[in-house]
Amino acid sequence: MNNAPLSQLLTEIGRINPLQTQFLDRSLSVLSAQERTTFLQYLNYCLAQDITVEHLAKSYDLIVKDTFREQVYFRRHGQYRHQSYQEVANSVYHHPEYMNQYMHGLALSTFLWPNHLAMYRFFIETLPKQRTGRYLEVGPGHGFYFMKAMQCSQYNFYQGVDISATSVEMTQRILSCPHFNCSADYLITEADFFAWDSTQTFDCLVMAEVLEHVEQPGAFLQQLYTLANEGAHVFITTCINTPAIDHIYLYPDMQSLRQQINESGFSIKNELVIPYLGKTLEETVVDKLPINTAMVLEKR
Repeated sequence: MNNAPLSQLLTEIGRINPLQTQFLDRSLSVLSAQERTTFLQYLNYCLAQDITVEHLAKSYDLIVKDTFREQVYFRRHGQYRHQSYQEVANSVYHHPEYMNQYMHGLALSTFLWPNHLAMYRFFIETLPKQRTGRYLEVGPGHGFYFMKAMQCSQYNFYQGVDISATSVEMTQRILSCPHFNCSADYLITEADFFAWDSTQTFDCLVMAEVLEHVEQPGAFLQQLYTLANEGAHVFITTCINTPAIDHIYLYPDMQSLRQQINESGFSIKNELVIPYLGKTLEETVVDKLPINTAMVLEKR
């Protein structure tokens, strides 16, 4: 496969943000051959959609700089900048230009940020490959996880729900593109998951990078519980002390997250806890640095 798009992307990111150069070189060095191929497939897909390397580099740089700014705010104030959905809705979720860049930048971070790569690997590793039934993803965002689920599993129907019209459009576009050969039946719905009225229950439920974006994550977990069939595979990710422009719910520690999950009726079947890059988990906790976590849940 032609590696030129990847080389061009890294060169362009390094041009606009030289501080990222060594970090990205290290990030690429740990990708498996299959992960590098998947990354290139995504880049070629973007280019085929007339999304330029320059746009992708700016999108990645956007989340790098936004995240750094929010980390500075968090260290100074001990809280996220925003605490309500209304504070960020118009500037993020309902701002097509910003949301487009934000989602493309996050898609690239799947391969370029070690913490995001670890969660992606955990998602693929734990996803049931042979089960059938109905798949639900809450907040598919850029659509990459949704697309990989369709590639890797055998569910009969795939449903996505996202509050952002831009995310709905991006997910629909990636699923309909021949680059990824997604042939299963699916439906992507623009809706607030908390108010979404589904007549169906599901056998696999995915809610990645959602809980920290909502005011009542416990209610979202309870809604997920209601929609899960007995024996359903339930995959979630979230974060501790991890500021971002649209993160509004602050989990101060893993204990508070685990308690919320327990109160929703789920138990934790499998768990991945990722400390801050270059730090042990103990050091990360003591210094209140960002922690990422991914979990497989099951109904009690």
